[in-house]
Amino acid sequence: MKLNDPFGRLERRHQVGYETVRDSLNRNNIDTVEGARTIIKDTKKRALKLVVTAIAAGLLTYLLLPKALLVVGGLIVLAVAWVIAWTINGERYINRYIEEELSGGNKETDAAGT
Repeated sequence: MKLNDPFGRLERRHQVGYETVRDSLNRNNIDTVEGARTIIKDTKKRALKLVVTAIAAGLLTYLLLPKALLVVGGLIVLAVAWVIAWTINGERYINRYIEEELSGGNKETDAAGT
């Protein structure tokens, strides 16, 4: 039992997220490390564009409706945090896909071989 995830909920959620990403990558024929790394780079670029757009929307709100800045600013902070978390988890899942599916070495066979 882990103290930070006593019932394994986060672990199950991350497993489901990984399986979703893995299935999507398999459906789209991403079967090389370079292709997976390209997905990571593209995802980071897309996330950066979303963050910049959100900040620009906040600045535009400040210029046009300064009284609505608190509400819109809160929504922007939430959106930026969600995009960052989504990007980090996506990169983690794709790196796991690279390790488990594309590298050819399984942890079980590596452990049995040593």
